[in-house]
Amino acid sequence: EDIPLPELDRIVKYHIVQNPWSKNQLRSLDVFGWIDPKDLTNNEPRGYKRETLLLDKNRKYGIKGEFRNFRNYISIVDTLSSPWIRNEATDSRKYAPIFFKEYFDIYELSSSDYEFYFNRPIESPADMYYVGAKVIGDEVFAENGFVYKIDRVVEPLKNAYQIMATKEGPNSYKDFLDFINSFPEFVYDDRKTMLQPGASEGLAVDSLFDLSYPNLTFNINRERTKAPAGTYGLPENVSIRYHHGLIAPTDAAFNAFVNEYLVGGSRWGSLRNAPQHIKRIIANTYMSINPIYPSDLSKGYYNGELDIVKLDQSEIVQKEYGSNTTFIGVKNAIIPRAFKSVTGPIYLQRGYSRVMNAIELAGLLPALKRQGQNYMLFVESDESLRLDSSLVYDEARNRFSAFMITPGSYQEFGMTQSDLRNLLMNHIGLDQAKGLARKEFIPNMAGNYLIVDNVTGEVRGTDFTTKGYGGSQIVQEIPKPISNNADNGTTYEINNWFSFSSTDLYTRISTNYPRFHNIMRTAGL
Repeated sequence: EDIPLPELDRIVKYHIVQNPWSKNQLRSLDVFGWIDPKDLTNNEPRGYKRETLLLDKNRKYGIKGEFRNFRNYISIVDTLSSPWIRNEATDSRKYAPIFFKEYFDIYELSSSDYEFYFNRPIESPADMYYVGAKVIGDEVFAENGFVYKIDRVVEPLKNAYQIMATKEGPNSYKDFLDFINSFPEFVYDDRKTMLQPGASEGLAVDSLFDLSYPNLTFNINRERTKAPAGTYGLPENVSIRYHHGLIAPTDAAFNAFVNEYLVGGSRWGSLRNAPQHIKRIIANTYMSINPIYPSDLSKGYYNGELDIVKLDQSEIVQKEYGSNTTFIGVKNAIIPRAFKSVTGPIYLQRGYSRVMNAIELAGLLPALKRQGQNYMLFVESDESLRLDSSLVYDEARNRFSAFMITPGSYQEFGMTQSDLRNLLMNHIGLDQAKGLARKEFIPNMAGNYLIVDNVTGEVRGTDFTTKGYGGSQIVQEIPKPISNNADNGTTYEINNWFSFSSTDLYTRISTNYPRFHNIMRTAGL
């Protein structure tokens, strides 16, 4: 009787599931409807969540706008900190998970994965669990549905936003939540606005907005979940099958990470000053399109940046099964692969921002951060590129070009995504020089070769290196390493891009070495 009535209302509604489901039906549903053992595309009960009657109220958010780097950005802030308010239209009622043996078998999970989040073991393979409660006996038929007896009261699950916003307990995730809230997008929803009571009669009602996080792996506020990218042919609502995963650092862990990787020296100075795609990488490093279980922590799982993450359970300070995600709080940050690989010196220092933006536009980051590689990556600094204009970035239009400079004139050449990709891939050696031979030929990612002179230290492409874009002055390029801390190779700075000839061997010999070519002809070769 001491529990407030609104809270009792929430608890009761969370115990009522939409539609009458028999016990057999609860164990045999997917997004396409009832499974059919004879249908190869719909023969496994992957749908394990059900929609309850609990609907959260529309949430109010304070917002703050900022014009930065030729773009407008908004952030979610406390409603007391901003006069600008956005009312989010809640997208769905809460979903509740129902666990059974077939679900664990399909996803190669074990009963210990359930125990990890709900602090109770699964006693028998025949058992069924509604969230953290065990279903006792069979369903009881009623005129308008089924009644199930469970062994404990279930508290409504929170979504990812609600978990991090909760101020209960010893751990705080406020700094990470504030960081996530720098990615929102609000879109006015006229239909939901006009469906409010009194709207059609002309009464003043709140304007309702749909809140999304388009650059992040999933929407931490949204009760409905989405399918992984590249999944086709599914119905609009796939929430009964799909669940997400979130690992969040505590405030202390997140601030320690920012101070180590973004503050000081030639780095960005602060998280706020870092480019948007670096922020995106950091945020998605902690997210997964799929739920995260202990089985995944030991063998590794893919995060939102498609990096394989493994986590020691001793790092965990909190664990919770949410309504739209599994949630794990950790006491130490997860370091993005982009910061630990050969791209680390480029992404973490201000002096290589043009190349960093080129890597992003060319889509080469996944290749450059691969584990188990031993790359040689050669790049020009921003200062060098300003001098020779061989790679110019128009930030307002997100466009690259190159300038061919001749005495008294210049000519601009636009660079397509394919041009950027070829330029960069030609400067990614697939192995390190061994230093044993006088000259070594290292294959690069573009299918050409880098020539390493171990006597002079010069590195060049298959043609002589020239100064500037399409220049005529031949220069000797001796790279200098800018980092040897990467776990998949070494990054080098060069002052001029390498050059590569496209002629075949026959043309090269017959044109440049006519006497030797005649000897080959005489020899019948």
